[in-house]
Amino acid sequence: MKPRPSSPSIQFDNFYSYVEIERFLQGLVEAFPGLTRLGSIGQSQEGRDIHLLTLTDFTTGSPEERPAYVIHGGIHAHEPASAHGPLYTAKQLLEDYVQDGLLSRISFYILPRLCIDASEFCVATSARIRSRTDFSNRESNCIYPEDVDGDGLILTLRQQHPDGEHVADTADPRLLIQRQADSVGPYYRTFPEGYINNWDGSDQIRPAGLHAFLSNNPDFVGGRSFDWNRNWSYGWRPEGEQQGAGDYPFSELEMGHFAQFLHSHPKIFGMLGYHCGAASILRTNTLASSAPIDADDDIAMEELAQIGAELTGSPALPLAKVHWSRRRDVYRSGHALDFAYHHLGIFGFEIELGSVMNAAGFTTEDFLSWTNQEDADQSMRRLMEWWDSRGAQDPLFEPWRSFNHPQLGPVELGGFLYTALDNPLVSDLFSTLEGAYHFTVAHAHRHPWVVVEDLCVDCYDTNVYRVRLRVANRGKLPTHLTNKGKSLHRFGPVKVSFVPADGLEMLSVSGHQELGQLSGVTGNRIVEWFVAARDKSDTDAKMLGELRVSGGTASDLRSIIKIP
Repeated sequence: MKPRPSSPSIQFDNFYSYVEIERFLQGLVEAFPGLTRLGSIGQSQEGRDIHLLTLTDFTTGSPEERPAYVIHGGIHAHEPASAHGPLYTAKQLLEDYVQDGLLSRISFYILPRLCIDASEFCVATSARIRSRTDFSNRESNCIYPEDVDGDGLILTLRQQHPDGEHVADTADPRLLIQRQADSVGPYYRTFPEGYINNWDGSDQIRPAGLHAFLSNNPDFVGGRSFDWNRNWSYGWRPEGEQQGAGDYPFSELEMGHFAQFLHSHPKIFGMLGYHCGAASILRTNTLASSAPIDADDDIAMEELAQIGAELTGSPALPLAKVHWSRRRDVYRSGHALDFAYHHLGIFGFEIELGSVMNAAGFTTEDFLSWTNQEDADQSMRRLMEWWDSRGAQDPLFEPWRSFNHPQLGPVELGGFLYTALDNPLVSDLFSTLEGAYHFTVAHAHRHPWVVVEDLCVDCYDTNVYRVRLRVANRGKLPTHLTNKGKSLHRFGPVKVSFVPADGLEMLSVSGHQELGQLSGVTGNRIVEWFVAARDKSDTDAKMLGELRVSGGTASDLRSIIKIP
């Protein structure tokens, strides 16, 4: 017999490309054929498959019959390291299955990277794109990210200009800082490296891409930049009220595919998204949310978040609190975490894997303590000192070099490699990924779990039988998952039915019963049916019928009931 391939290894030396993700997923399928299926939720705008890896024990049941947990990464293109989270978790779930048997009870749906087109662009060029930049509908006098000098990278273009908003930092001339009233020139204006579309020669040039998305002056930027984590349906607000929101909820093709997938899988009980930012466990908003969270749900969600904090070593934070000190709480409308709770009725979390700042010794608490731009500038100086102390061995910064731009003339190209700046060092990810995996397992083990107990078949006459049993939820979560879930129609009740075998007649009023929602651990209902055979010969060594249990968000069951 040909030996089964070994499980592929996680690469801790670089970001994953699309092809490398696909190769890794195929390697898992080859190594664990009975526990994996590789598919797609649809195609991207450029025609790439959006990978979906389904994990469950296929030898004992269908994934649609079991409670399910969704893990996704790569909703932001400039955060390619986020794909490491779903991939690492998939590998560990499969390798640990023999020990914990989790995949025999629940299904995992794993989508390593949602924003696959722009992520490829960022991985290849180190450009900074949030989720998508509208390259197909380019605006006049707008500079779009492109590799102008042919070195394969998309850097920052700086040009001396009397109205420039930046000056060289006197403490570290490599850095640009905000121009002040008493700043001494030269003054610089900055753009992404690229060409100006349909330029009329005027001085009003607007940047596109994430340079526009993060601008301090959004009125002076151009091109549309999309943030898919503002394109969810709950609390969605139009552009102008929420930057990056898109035209309408799920207007982005890939997000539409994902929404359709989520809504067509009613047994999903948990969702986890991976990002790259200040290392933390994020949960949905509280006071800054547009709608209140049920008090008991709030407590349960915080309890889970604190478990994540303990396991990862990163703080648990409400999304609204992720900001500099002294700034108001921020409601990020159209966000995944609000959608998960308010529209799916589930507890969703996001894990921020950190950035290169963590490798340089900064903590999330350091970031949250910033009070002004000077604090941020000082942190960038410290980052450069750390980079210098390592002999600049990690890609992070390109020295400024003169370049004759075909449209603008003399400029300089250089600055941060933004994909490196916005992501953690991949070589440092192992411990974070391990903690995040254990948090996922801890959350997943709380799944609702409907079982049949105390099955008893009694004969009351030569041809009359009673089938009696208990349907119970022995999982920690109720079948409605959250108190919010009680109000959502997507959570169907637990149902049970008994279908008599041929030759038997149902004596009970109905063979179908709705049991409603079952609370966690102790929720149960006793049900029974009476059936009769037309004559004794019909029941000799034959079955009485089939029991069918539809567990709502929990497990679906079918079993044959035989005569004792």
